[in-house]
Parts: sequence; structure tokens; C-alpha cells
Amino acid sequence: MKGLQLPLGVQLPDTASFETYYAGPNAEAVAALRAAADGAPPLLLLYGPAGTGKSHLLQALTRVAARSAACAYVPLRELRAEGAGPADTLDGLEQAQLVCLDDIDAVLAQPDWMLALLRLLDALRTHGRRAVLAAPAAPERLALELPDLRTRLAQAAVYGLKPLSDHDRTGLLLERARARGLELPEDAARYLLIRLPRDPGSLVAAIDRLDRALLSAQRKLTLTFVQQWLKDSP
Repeated sequence: MKGLQLPLGVQLPDTASFETYYAGPNAEAVAALRAAADGAPPLLLLYGPAGTGKSHLLQALTRVAARSAACAYVPLRELRAEGAGPADTLDGLEQAQLVCLDDIDAVLAQPDWMLALLRLLDALRTHGRRAVLAAPAAPERLALELPDLRTRLAQAAVYGLKPLSDHDRTGLLLERARARGLELPEDAARYLLIRLPRDPGSLVAAIDRLDRALLSAQRKLTLTFVQQWLKDSP
């Protein structure tokens, strides 16, 4: 195994990087994940509610770590929805230097999955390799019926992600605009925040669409333009 390994049909978005993640109140967790690309800890669990960017960060970590080591990104919820079983998904991953398992809660209610996950974590630990897991809650709040698996997760370095505040969301809009060479007025950013879905993914996508609209219209980015653009948007 060399470099990046992805299950069949899974692709990492081009935008999945540490640079495109707005850390806000989550700087400590981001720093820990950056460090995980180079070594310790042997087991890390990242948790937080939907919209806090867990998948983004695991994908970013996978991209960075794959430059120098064999690693794998495994979206468990997506694969299980497609009918994949634990053997199809997890067998052979113990050969990787780093395994990133996203949405582990999607499989924790299934005994065969829990046992396969426990065996993988034990094999990785035995060979001095590492795993990073993502879940919606801290280990003690997950529905874990396999005591040994609960014990393993209790030994992980645990980092929780917090949702962005309105101040952080405004900062995200401004930062994303600057990354695209735009100077978004703060009053326009606040206007967008009031009228758009508030999750980071939707805000980032809106800036990307706004950039394309500006290029097409050959207009200056102002509050008036943003108001008209939103009015005309389907």
C-alpha cells in the first residue's frame, strides 16, 4: 500500500484541506489533527454536531498524511448505506500507517461491525500505527455495547468541535471571499448571514457562487450587488 487509499467510489473533494477550514473556536482540535499527520497520538477521536466540519478535517488530514505515508479515508456512513459490510470495508486497513474512520456512529449498533472495528484498532496499535475517528459525541456518550471497544475509545485523545458563532460565521465569509480575491464589505457579509443557511458548507458555497456572478456581471462587490444577486437567485 502506498500513499492514499480510498474505497471504491469514494473521492476526496478538492476543497478538503486545512487551509480551507475556518477554525474559529476549534483551533486546538485543528492543531492536534495537523500534528497527527506526522505522528502521535496513536488514537484520536474527533467529535461534534453536524456542520462542524469533522469530515472536512479527516479528509484534510488524509491528504496531508498521504504525502509521506500509506493512509486511508473511510466514510463509514456512506459505505454502509451502499450495502458494504465490515469485511469489505475494513479488511486490510491494518497495513496503513494512518486510518481515518468517519462517522463511526453509523456502524456502532451492529455487532459484526463493532467487532471488526475493535480488531482493526487492536491491529493498528500492535503494529505501531494510528487511527483517527469521527463521531457526533464523545466516547462516553456513544451507544457502545461492546465493552472492549468502549475501553479502546476511552484511551483515545479526544477533541470536541464547537459550532461557529455568528461572529465566526462572518469571519468565515470574509476569509473565504479574500481567498477568492474578493473584498466583501462587512455589511454585505452580515446580510448574507441573515438570509443564507447558516452551516459553513452553505456559506462557503454561496461565496463561490457570488464570485462567479461577479465575473459574469463585471460588477464591483457591494451590499447593493449582494442584495440584487440574492433576489435574483433561484
